[in-house]
Amino acid sequence: MNDFVSPTRRGFIAATGAAALALALPDHARGATDRAAQISRIETYLNSITTMKAGFMQVASTGEVAQGTFYMRRPGKLRIDYVPPTPVLIVADGHRLIYYDKDLKTANMAPIEDTLAGLLVRPNIRFAGDVAVSDFRHDRGTVQVTLSRAKEPEAGSLTLVFNDNPMRLRLWIVTDAHGTSTRVALNEPEFGVRLADELFEQPPEAE
Repeated sequence: MNDFVSPTRRGFIAATGAAALALALPDHARGATDRAAQISRIETYLNSITTMKAGFMQVASTGEVAQGTFYMRRPGKLRIDYVPPTPVLIVADGHRLIYYDKDLKTANMAPIEDTLAGLLVRPNIRFAGDVAVSDFRHDRGTVQVTLSRAKEPEAGSLTLVFNDNPMRLRLWIVTDAHGTSTRVALNEPEFGVRLADELFEQPPEAE
């Protein structure tokens, strides 16, 4: 297809062709086609997010409940700021993920790429290579994909849940190696907001 076809026109032709192909496929193949299309759609959506700010409610399968504010600036940076009585601050500064306990005054650090959170802040989000899709669901206005590290699926997983139309990140579920899951539901997320550099700096008390 030549470059004289506008992006809108190309999109229309591609969508029409995909719809025609889906109608010609048996049910199991149609499901695979939908899965591939939706996963590509999720990748495109996540890559379109430059910054995000949202309140959140966190509920663990152990019964623990916490809330706070989540900030993200791609690539590489995020901040999870819990409100009391949870004494935790989590910051990714572009290289490391820092878990700071305000009560104990201790900090644990790990390369951001070694964490599941790192999957959300990569420069180019793509569910291939070192990232495996272990589960996918699409029904009732919701799209859900579960990710794990291809070489260490037993280390844990990250499930992302989106509203379907329009696509919008709604919540995620982190499951650790022991099977404990933590559900984080976003409240009134804002996208494309200006976020100060200071939000993503290592807390002085953690140095």
